[in-house]
Amino acid sequence: MTPRNSLPILIVTASQNEAEQINGILRKAGYPVKPIWVSNLEDASQSIQQQRPDLILCSTSVAGASFQEIVNLRDMALPNVPIIALSDDTVSAVVAEIINTGARDLISLQQPEHLQAVVARELEVLQLARDLEQKALVLKEYEQRIDLVMNDTKDAIAYVEDGIVLSVNPTFLELFGYASSGELEALPMLELFDSNSHAAIKEALKVTARGKTVKPLKVKGKHGKGQTFDTTIEIARTEVGGTPALEILIRDESSSQHNETQIQIQMQTQVQHQAQAQIDLLSQKLAASVQQLATVRNLDLLTGFINRIHFIEVLRQQLAQKQSKAVRALIYIKPDKFSSVSEKVGIIAGDGIIKGLADLIRGHVDKEDVVARFGGTVFTIIMTRPKLKDIAGWTEKFQAMASNHVFESTGKSTSMHCSIGYVLLDEQHLDPEKALTHALEAYQQARNMEHGKVAAWAPPAIDAHGQLTDDEWKRRLTAALKSNHFMLAYQSIASLAGDAMEALDILLRMRDEQDVEIPNKDFMPAAERVGMMIAIDRWVVERSLRMLEERSQRNQPARLFVRISDQSLTDKSLLPWLEKLLSGVFFSAGHLVFQVAEKSAEKYITDTRALAAGAHRLQCGFALEHFGLGQNPLHTLGLIRQVDYIKIDGSLTAALATEEDKRELVKKFMGRAGELKIHTIAEKVEKPETMAVLYQLGIEYIQGNYIQEPDVVMGDAKEETSAAG
Repeated sequence: MTPRNSLPILIVTASQNEAEQINGILRKAGYPVKPIWVSNLEDASQSIQQQRPDLILCSTSVAGASFQEIVNLRDMALPNVPIIALSDDTVSAVVAEIINTGARDLISLQQPEHLQAVVARELEVLQLARDLEQKALVLKEYEQRIDLVMNDTKDAIAYVEDGIVLSVNPTFLELFGYASSGELEALPMLELFDSNSHAAIKEALKVTARGKTVKPLKVKGKHGKGQTFDTTIEIARTEVGGTPALEILIRDESSSQHNETQIQIQMQTQVQHQAQAQIDLLSQKLAASVQQLATVRNLDLLTGFINRIHFIEVLRQQLAQKQSKAVRALIYIKPDKFSSVSEKVGIIAGDGIIKGLADLIRGHVDKEDVVARFGGTVFTIIMTRPKLKDIAGWTEKFQAMASNHVFESTGKSTSMHCSIGYVLLDEQHLDPEKALTHALEAYQQARNMEHGKVAAWAPPAIDAHGQLTDDEWKRRLTAALKSNHFMLAYQSIASLAGDAMEALDILLRMRDEQDVEIPNKDFMPAAERVGMMIAIDRWVVERSLRMLEERSQRNQPARLFVRISDQSLTDKSLLPWLEKLLSGVFFSAGHLVFQVAEKSAEKYITDTRALAAGAHRLQCGFALEHFGLGQNPLHTLGLIRQVDYIKIDGSLTAALATEEDKRELVKKFMGRAGELKIHTIAEKVEKPETMAVLYQLGIEYIQGNYIQEPDVVMGDAKEETSAAG
């Protein structure tokens, strides 16, 4: 950035202390910061318009100014000024979401070096963009001056590219007998001269285009009315709008000013060339900075490997490509019990140990392998080898090498063991999520092993304990949908605030072919693994809708809470299917409530937001269940926006009577829900002493075995027609 007296930076945070912290971090890096702190939208708008900051730093959790609103203000007033998001929640899903809204990056104040690096990068790009804009204005001014000289001169001037007329001045038009430049533009230049002159003109054009000088050429011009006239043309190289061209000049011999005019044109053209050269140089620098910006965004700063977001994108691209004869695998590497290592050597040295592991990996992979620091202490590799045994051999060899390696950092040294899991990227693993999940499962298997610490993922099979394979589960689940071996049960949701409407949490049960009920803990995980949850969810939604209609006919209205799995949540055909299903169905608004686990919402922010908006459009409700288990529940709640209910997770509810910190956390959730006019439900209320605390906190609804156990089956599913969807 060009040196300046001060650097105005707009800081949008809820706390002035955070603004002072940012000021200190940037001043420590040598920036002459002039901080402008605001905490609401009105002050932000005034500061952007009047003080025109060079940079905007905006927290994602300011009640009086949402991040998107600040981005909109920036776009209207200062579109070139970079905006950087601030949040302690920097997981990949949140980073991607924020960058898509218009931020250049998402950073945490817990990482001051990251803040300094991002600010340095953005200010450099901003300065280059401003220099480029200024030089473009200068160039435009010179071009306007040249146009004025051309229009005033008595010399006839035309510009030609590849033998075609680009533009002419008024004197040229008058000499050749044309009324407007539009008659000549895009016309072959040779048509303005007698055919006897064509050969000489062609040769002169070729020679000049190669950079050589030619003498004035005597030719016969052709007037627009048909007659010819003798004249002399001079040809020289020039540029028009930055594009190489040739200038055709016919001097006015009767004018004493033509030499002076030519000198003016030459001087202006020379300045124009200089300005264009500066613009080209700045454009190259800007392009390089933008490329560097993209590269830095994709890198992990500690290890130099690509980061999680970019790795997933590369994995998705590679899985979409046709598989070659070589074998490809996804490898998952993580040190065992690294928290103990970090406690022994310290946090700073711990980072050095992770870098040391990265360097060890870097030294033993091929240049075609794709390596990422997937997060924390986890490294992932997309490895391609001629045969599967080559990949298996590499994992075994590297695991032994890492376990025997002494890692050093800041004068301290330690050893550690690593566990490695890998999965073959075959036709069964064309989805990045599935591939990563199975690589993680293989790692977890390796971590639990006594020896070896390397495991390859393999599909479950019937073992000595009689566990079913996924293929068998898929067969049974498909049969259950076709034969209606699924059942719906409910658990009542009781109102503590006087709501007379009956509310029911819909639960799913399954019977086997011998009519024996199968525990949820057995068939639900299997359904997720084999990709059956979309069909099962649709069966549940259709059956719940029928139940609503039946109760409405009996004048027994109810509000049904129906779960949506991760697979359905990310299924792009879900909303169109719901719109078609609910068209022509009449029930009161909000009687059908779709509920998504808060952790799922945190992973799939965009899909959850779309489902919540779609539910409202279809006059249905939307709820987040198991609320309080995610990394930043209130932040997730703010991103979803259209939420009608939050269901406080049972682990928090059970601890209300005995753990003060849990009580304060739930109180915080309820306070925010009250501000957003969101209803609150307490899950898994099992004890009477919990009820007293819930009354004091002001919870609106409760559910759990203390109210009613979920053992009432709604109808006989065997008598219903199949509705797998």
